[in-house]
Amino acid sequence: MLLCTVLVFLFSGVGHTQDLQPLRWQNRVLLLYTNNLTHPQYKKMEEALLAEQGAIQARKLVVYTVLGEQVSRGLPAQDWQGDVPLRKARQNLPKGFGLELIGLDGGVKYRSTSAVNLSELWALIDGMPMRRAELKNQGQL
Repeated sequence: MLLCTVLVFLFSGVGHTQDLQPLRWQNRVLLLYTNNLTHPQYKKMEEALLAEQGAIQARKLVVYTVLGEQVSRGLPAQDWQGDVPLRKARQNLPKGFGLELIGLDGGVKYRSTSAVNLSELWALIDGMPMRRAELKNQGQL
């Protein structure tokens, strides 16, 4: 049982790599997983992110909502696509919500089962080496 759990965890990112490959080196990705669009943690993240569109664009961040077997790009979640392999990574959410931050290199940089404060998320992104290089090139560092 433990081995199965470990294997599922290790290979849960495989779908991300395939689905997000076109964004690699171009965009960071924030995946919001929810069992219900009215889930309090999801709503908290959605509202916060909708209020920070400039910060999202500045950080080259693309937001996806994964709801069961459907995926939506951008906020608010709409234009759902079904049967996308990306969704398979986090279908079983013990708390009904989860999020993952994926860096420009395609690696998972952060995971949480609850909403996060955007200032913390921005600090995490802004501390990444490639983001620091972007800021330096823009004369902001």
